[in-house]
Amino acid sequence: MNKSSKFLVTAAVVTGLLGGSMGAAQAAEVVQVPAGFTINGSGFGHGVGMSQYGAQGMGLDGYTASQILTHYYQGTAVNAVALPSTNIRVGILQDRAFVAIRGENVLGQTTGGAFNITVDANAPIVVTPGAVATFTTVNGLTEVTANGTVLAGTTVALTWDNATTVMHVRGGADAASATNALGSSNCAANACTSRYKYGTLEVTSGTFDDAVVDLAVVNTLRLSDEYLYGLGEVPSSWTEAAMQAQAIAGRSYAVRKTATRSGCNCQIYATTVDQAFVGYSKEIATMGDRWVAAVNATIVDANTAYVVQYNGSTISTYYSSSTGGKSQPTSEVWGSAFPYLVSVEDRWSLDPRVGNGNTSWTATVDQASLVARLRAQGVLVSDVWSMTVAGNYPSGGISKLNLSDSAGNITLLSIAPGQPVTPDELRGVLGTKSTYISAITPGIATVPGSTSATAKKLSAVTKVNWPKKTIVPSDYSFSGKVSPAQLGATVKLQRKSGGKWKTVSTATTNDKGAWSILWTGPSAGKHDLRITATNSKGTIKTSTKRVTMAGTIGIAAPKSAKRNASMTVTGSVSPGYENVAVIVERKLGNGKWKKIGTVATDASGNWALTHNASSKKLTVSYRAKTSDSRLGVLVSSTKKTKVK
Repeated sequence: MNKSSKFLVTAAVVTGLLGGSMGAAQAAEVVQVPAGFTINGSGFGHGVGMSQYGAQGMGLDGYTASQILTHYYQGTAVNAVALPSTNIRVGILQDRAFVAIRGENVLGQTTGGAFNITVDANAPIVVTPGAVATFTTVNGLTEVTANGTVLAGTTVALTWDNATTVMHVRGGADAASATNALGSSNCAANACTSRYKYGTLEVTSGTFDDAVVDLAVVNTLRLSDEYLYGLGEVPSSWTEAAMQAQAIAGRSYAVRKTATRSGCNCQIYATTVDQAFVGYSKEIATMGDRWVAAVNATIVDANTAYVVQYNGSTISTYYSSSTGGKSQPTSEVWGSAFPYLVSVEDRWSLDPRVGNGNTSWTATVDQASLVARLRAQGVLVSDVWSMTVAGNYPSGGISKLNLSDSAGNITLLSIAPGQPVTPDELRGVLGTKSTYISAITPGIATVPGSTSATAKKLSAVTKVNWPKKTIVPSDYSFSGKVSPAQLGATVKLQRKSGGKWKTVSTATTNDKGAWSILWTGPSAGKHDLRITATNSKGTIKTSTKRVTMAGTIGIAAPKSAKRNASMTVTGSVSPGYENVAVIVERKLGNGKWKKIGTVATDASGNWALTHNASSKKLTVSYRAKTSDSRLGVLVSSTKKTKVK
């Protein structure tokens, strides 16, 4: 097909073409593109630092928490240190118009459930067990409604009445929806979400990350243990070593979060933006006591606990669920290189014993979503006709993504920090769990491509592998690229004959803009060649290149021979054609070259001639010649035999 205009492609043709080149198109109505793509990969998360499933695998293999941590954070040590601050501010809710809070009993307790609300310098409001307090923003202040009392102020703090109380916190668009979200007051094991038991709560009004004044809820509690009791990052059924490693990594990460974030009036988010802090639900869930014990095992006293350090400083212990077999260095993912956040082996992520459901996964992305997400990142594609992995980092994460649109235009995306699509952003664009992507395939179904997709004008044929020396007259593969890169451009190898250009062979560019043309059965001699490339915007040509093709002929003779003795001169031609007539000549001393015989090559291109040596003591020179049309006019090098 000659891609001179838009064309209509059926679903079956689309699927077939994606396996090779797009081809060209005769006049038709519209190009069909895949309705979506299927993506296969492994791992979950950014892949930097510790792999959580990898830590579990190492624990199953008998490694200690310190060994796990120093493997994933190279060159570090696990040290007990005095923490710089005993408390941390955790943002558990943001951007809420209304918040409802109810005091409940700790599971198994019959008393408790009351809590106190202090608004600025006012006397505390005691909220009775089971009663609901609601909060909203009025004139920039936080308004509290509780036990029939309404107060507004700038600082609203909540404290537990006793150790058998948990506070259930929910948000909503209005007071009723926030209250309804609380549901029943039954805090059952494994169904006790949004409950908090330690430290204090603070409800604040402000414009945190947009122009809207709304509420944020912050839980301030001890970093060394209370915060970690609520860290819902790994199952409480895991090995002690893996849980302790997670506790130490979680503490180290939190130690580094000292600055107040404007988006939440907190130091650390309770979501996977930072770490998944789920409050009392972690402690009260099945085997929650094992998790609490693992945290306690990493504590020396109220102010001293174990952290991960590099050269005596606590590090940001980034971690993710699992990898594709190796962790990724920060240089690949975020740009800055850290000596302790490099790529390390993570075979444990793929170990069947750890129960990792993401050793392999499949994701899909539809055409419309893909195009919209790419355009949001500044990649202004009209549609996506093909999408392939074009490169991977040493860690296995994707480094290059190749896209082509329905007009054949190719976009090669570098997936790297500072590029329009970073590794983190790629997960959002493709809707994948990680960037450890092994394959991308188009779906069978198709949809009409964009009518705005128009082929770019070709400007050059580049990287052609023109031979620099004489080459043997056998099949030769020419290759190169077109610029700008385009899928489906028609490329021709042309030879000048009788003053006219004649096409020798034709190919189309693939989804990298590359092409390859095999010239079969070229004859010996000098050939004037050129490459042309054509798309709907026109044809471009390379300059004329002269390519010389000729075979070779070799000869071998004994270094010495006795007078009048029988001796054999051998040789071969390349390519190894059969029945090539080889003339063998010799020269006695400084005499003239004289023919001593003609011999034909065998099926491998080899030849041999037996004759009698000279009757005199002297040096004899030998050479071989041929004028076979398949090889050209050839003369071998000279070999000498000393006759004794």
